[in-house]
Amino acid sequence: MTISPQTPAGRLASPRTHEWLPLTVIPGGTAARLRESDLGNSDRDLLTALGLTPDCRLTVCKTGSPCIVEVRGVRVGLSQAIAERLLVEPVDESAPDPADRG
Repeated sequence: MTISPQTPAGRLASPRTHEWLPLTVIPGGTAARLRESDLGNSDRDLLTALGLTPDCRLTVCKTGSPCIVEVRGVRVGLSQAIAERLLVEPVDESAPDPADRG
C-alpha cells in the first residue's frame, strides 16, 4: 500500500496491477495484503494505529457493513465507506508472510 506523505491530500495513484481490488469485493476467509488507500490523513493515521499499515497481511472475516478484518491477531471493524477505499491484493494463505521473518 502506498501510504506516503508525498501524495497530496492522501490521494494515491491508480493501482499498478490488475490484481489490486477494493476490500469490499474480497470474500470472507480470504487473506490479502494491503496495497493502497484513497483516504485522508486522519483516517489513514487511525488505520495505521489499528495495525493496518502499508503491505500488512490481513484476513477478511466478514464482508458488508461493518467489514471485519483480522490484522496482527486483532479483529477490526471498518465502515463500508472506508473499506471500499482500501485496495488489497489477495495472497496465498499457505505462503509464508515475509513480515514473520526474524
